[in-house]
Parts: sequence; C-alpha cells; structure tokens
Amino acid sequence: MAAKRRCMTTPRSLTLADAAAVCGTTKKALERRAERGTLTVGRRGGVRVVEVAELIRVGLIAPDAQVSVPRASGPMDRPLAVLARRVAEADEDMADLRAALASTEAALRRSRDEARMLRNRLATVTAAA
Repeated sequence: MAAKRRCMTTPRSLTLADAAAVCGTTKKALERRAERGTLTVGRRGGVRVVEVAELIRVGLIAPDAQVSVPRASGPMDRPLAVLARRVAEADEDMADLRAALASTEAALRRSRDEARMLRNRLATVTAAA
C-alpha cells in the first residue's frame, strides 16, 4: 500500500531539507551557502531552518511563488524532483544550443555563397585580362 502524499503550506520558515525541495536544489548546497555566509540560517528546536523571505532575498525562489512543501511518500521523491528540474534546465539549454547552431549554419551558408560569388568574379576578371 502506497503512503499518502500530503502538502503542507509553510508561511515563514522551512527546514533545510524542505527548503531544498522547494528550491529544487540539495540540502548540501544550502548548507554550503550557509557556511559561506550567503544564506542566513537559524535553529529551531535543534533543527536548522531558513526563512522563506531569505530564500526570496537570495533569489532561490520567486517573490510571488506559492511555497508548499510536498511530504515525500518515498525516499527517492526529492532526488527525483531535483533531477527532473535539472532535465528541464538541460532541455532549455538544448533549445538554446539548437537555435545557436541554426544561426551558425545560416551564417556559413551566406559565407559559402559569398565565396562562390567572389570566385566567379575573379574568374571573370582573369579571363578578361
């Protein structure tokens, strides 16, 4: 029997694990930010927590984002969510690369046409001389 998923809205603060799930990153990445001093983290009952306002301030979530933390039904849900986000980002990067490639191919075609035209002019000038 599968465990139920429930969603809890957290208005003010999140544990680092929950913040990582909301931001689509890892808990370790947030811990590193805290160590560097680029993310302010506090403690509540011995658990490290971060304010939602702090996540907005550092740009990890949008100011108008609805923050709801899914409670995982299995241990792989959060890593899979991170991977899904990374795949989506890779898809966006791939689309950008395809557009750049198309632009480069068009520029190459124009250059080849220009080179062909210059060769024809050169042949005409040398034949006339």
